Parts: sequence; C-alpha cells; structure tokens
Amino acid sequence: MKCHRHREQDAVGVCTACGKGLCADTCAHDGALGLHCDAACERRLRQREPRGDTPVGAVWSVLLAVLGGALLFYGYRYSEWSMSVPNLLGMLFLWYGVVLLLQRVAARARTPADNT
Repeated sequence: MKCHRHREQDAVGVCTACGKGLCADTCAHDGALGLHCDAACERRLRQREPRGDTPVGAVWSVLLAVLGGALLFYGYRYSEWSMSVPNLLGMLFLWYGVVLLLQRVAARARTPADNT
C-alpha cells in the first residue's frame, strides 16, 4: 500500500477515520486517538470518541443482572429448577451482567485518576 499523498512512498499505517494509507514522513499523526491524516480526520475521531464517564455500561450490566434474576425467579416459581428456557436464559443473563459489571469495575480501577 502506498501513501495517499506521496504515491512513491510506502504506507506505514492507515488513517483511523478515513482508511487512507499514510507514510511516516509527514502524513502520520499518532495522537491519542490513533493514526489520522489531517485535522478534519482528527475532528471526526474526537466526535466519535465516547466519553469515559458515561454510566451506560453500568446501567446495561445491572439491567442484564436484574433481568436474569427475574427470569430465574419466574423459572423457579413455575417450573421448579428443571432446565427450562427461563432458567437457562436467567442464568445466562445474570452471569453476563455480573461479568460486564466486574470488567467495568476492573477497568475503572486500572485507569489513573484525572487531576484536571
């Protein structure tokens, strides 16, 4: 693959926003968002970047765990502990919700606090 601006040079990377080939000389800007070819692509990447403080991940993991608990309760109430569909789905949702919540807690513990 060749650089999109300098056709004679080999590309060392690809722009994260537009997918064009980038050479090492003047085209590749390795910012916090990854490789980008110009300011327009950098702006595009900044707009696409999710905020780190949004609680969406926690809400989904708690919702899955609660839904799993409700399905387990329903399955136990109406079919005892046999391997029925509500019991299996409840175990799966509960397990997945707890795993997502633990991953989020572990990721938050790994990231350093921002003192700005």
